[in-house]
Amino acid sequence: MKRKSGEKMALLRTGRPPCVGAGRTGHAFPAEGESGEVRKGDAGGGAKRLARLTSPAAARLVLVLVLALLSVASGLPGQARRARAGSLSGWKFCVDAGHGGAESGAVGPTGLLEKDVNLVVARKLRDLLVAEGAEVLMTREDDSTVSITQRWQMANAWEADRFISIHHNAMENAPSVNGTETLVYTYAGQESLELANSVQAELVAEFGLPNRGIVRRSDVGVLKNTNMPAILTEASFISNPEQERLLRDEAYLAREAAAIMRGIRLPSSVTFIYPRRNRVSFGEVQVSLQLLGNDSIERVDLYLEDKLLFSRSAAPYDFLLDTSQMEDGTHALKALVRYAGGGTASASRDLIVANDARNWYFAEGTTRRGFEEWLTVLNPNLQEAEISVTYAFDNGQTLQRDYRVAEESRLSIDVNREVGPDRDLSLMVSSTLPVVVERPMYFLYKGSWDGGHVSGGTTSPSETWFFAEGYTGPGFEEWLCLLNPQDQPAVARVEYLSQEGLLLLDELVLPPRRRVTVDVNRRVGPDREVSMRVTADRPIVAERPVYFLYHGRYAGGHVACGAAQAASRWYFAEGYTGPGFEEWLCLLNPQPEPNLVRITYQTSDGKNLQDEELVPPHSRRTVDVNLRAGRDLQLSVVVEGEKPLVAERVIYHDYHQWCRGGDVVTGVRETSRHWYFAEGYTGPGFEDWLCLQNPGGEDVEAEITLHFESGEVLQEKVRLPGRSRTTLYLNSMSPYQEGMAISVHASGGITAERPVYFRYRGAWAGEHTSAGYSPDQ
Repeated sequence: MKRKSGEKMALLRTGRPPCVGAGRTGHAFPAEGESGEVRKGDAGGGAKRLARLTSPAAARLVLVLVLALLSVASGLPGQARRARAGSLSGWKFCVDAGHGGAESGAVGPTGLLEKDVNLVVARKLRDLLVAEGAEVLMTREDDSTVSITQRWQMANAWEADRFISIHHNAMENAPSVNGTETLVYTYAGQESLELANSVQAELVAEFGLPNRGIVRRSDVGVLKNTNMPAILTEASFISNPEQERLLRDEAYLAREAAAIMRGIRLPSSVTFIYPRRNRVSFGEVQVSLQLLGNDSIERVDLYLEDKLLFSRSAAPYDFLLDTSQMEDGTHALKALVRYAGGGTASASRDLIVANDARNWYFAEGTTRRGFEEWLTVLNPNLQEAEISVTYAFDNGQTLQRDYRVAEESRLSIDVNREVGPDRDLSLMVSSTLPVVVERPMYFLYKGSWDGGHVSGGTTSPSETWFFAEGYTGPGFEEWLCLLNPQDQPAVARVEYLSQEGLLLLDELVLPPRRRVTVDVNRRVGPDREVSMRVTADRPIVAERPVYFLYHGRYAGGHVACGAAQAASRWYFAEGYTGPGFEEWLCLLNPQPEPNLVRITYQTSDGKNLQDEELVPPHSRRTVDVNLRAGRDLQLSVVVEGEKPLVAERVIYHDYHQWCRGGDVVTGVRETSRHWYFAEGYTGPGFEDWLCLQNPGGEDVEAEITLHFESGEVLQEKVRLPGRSRTTLYLNSMSPYQEGMAISVHASGGITAERPVYFRYRGAWAGEHTSAGYSPDQ
């Protein structure tokens, strides 16, 4: 089958002015179907590298129209279907009749079209499901053309519980071949596998055809991109002459539908309805379960991190869980159903708690001449978020502005326009829902050093902050910005640490709800490699901006929000030692004893290179990654100390002789399955990349979602090899030229970074990088 992609909509971008830039070569997403055997007209994959999801509002409109057509075509109004009682009451099935319209699928020896057989079986299966009380969405009711992308979009938008795709097989020049097989996605979960095995067993038992088993495929779009357990049946081979004759018999096709139905009903199973998959939670969270099967239920147990929370012996299986006292992070929910006959069924769901993500703080900010400051906000929720931004000026005045961020969307705020020119300020953001916030700034520093930097801020003020990087040599100007968000004064102590140990100790008084800026060059003197430890008697926020002319050629700036604690392990997803790039690791040992640090460089081709560095007490060391790891490597880094330490990674570059600058990132302490980035732009003059590090030994699957300011949502899944790093070129994924945010959800623990190279307004060239936000940090 020739694959089709959904249409791309050209949208005008609002916000930042258009830029002019050059292109960059690199890794893009592989097109679906580039791997995997296709024996006949293909059953699945879409040709688009990034599948377009409808915007939330558009999705609701499409769904209403689809359901209206379904009600008319089936003669069973939606309310009537929902009202019917049965063993499948409350369950939602998307039934997909493969091919259709211009896509005939396989063709039998005498001309029988697979698309027609698929539709008959799908209709009969629909009627059986409805008779048992289920709700059913058909991807097509007649001989119409429906793209692969549209099929899984419909299922996802409708939030189906199961996806069943009906197909019939064929093999060219092999008329004697026959048999039954059921397809699942290569990385299918346990529920998909159980459903496939059950349906496969029933089809084989019904017709006695050769059992070709469960087939895993990575190139079938309706299996890869659906968000629910999904299978694709290939009950028999239409290319077999005798089988083609049987497939013309409606009674035979009714037996096929009945066998699939028995397979659907056979496994007793449980599924989470709430919390939603890959959605952040806060406060009081609803947990709801759906149970499938005819076995008598003894009780249903709900566990959190293996601790029993609730036990219930009768429906409804709904629970309320208070997360307000839980630590932010990914927690494991498990539902265990115990049956009277002794059997069990279980399901798991990530509970992503992000209570702290309703408040964000940024110490640095200015709208002086030559500076343009922005605030970008990602709302990953399924409802609108209301946010309030407090602009705290260095003179003690404040300004509050309120904004709304649409569901699954991103908002850009022009800070210069909001507060006016020539203001030094900090930012405090509060939200009704968990959101993700970043602060990009573009500048022409001192009238000649052009560039930009981005900060992810912090959700939690702290009494301790560490900075591993710092330099006051020629061409470098370093600053320390300290914000006191409290209503009372705070006293802060700043320890400046060099390779020789403690250089200087400062004590500062921070007025309430104001920021204080320290000129580090002036405090410690010239030609110092300096780290800092900041402590305060109240929780504060600390950022360290650095502006530079590196080697007298690479102008720019970078900024880091400090690390609130030392840790024994740090991860960095991004890294490159190719031509024009110089990469450094800065290691701060705040301990009173020496610290042996082990460094692992994980390259894009799966190699793992080992290194060591001994860092003296209360001191810092700088590692030349180009020298130690080697040239021309795309790499991620794992830093492990015998004792807790702090690590930052600095890169200076001449990017394609188009963009000179540098960036800095404080590492992340933990891997996570969930990462978020508020900033991103793929318009002219901007090149966005996503670096994904999988430090574990097993391959994992990652789901990448782009959230655009227009409300459009794009999604793709990629495989991440173990102990390796994968680089994705986001410009190749996006058909739009507008601001976007990014969320990444993986089947295992990973880290992520988003480098952006730019020529802002066609003139200010540079790069900034973010390590993203995860509630697990």
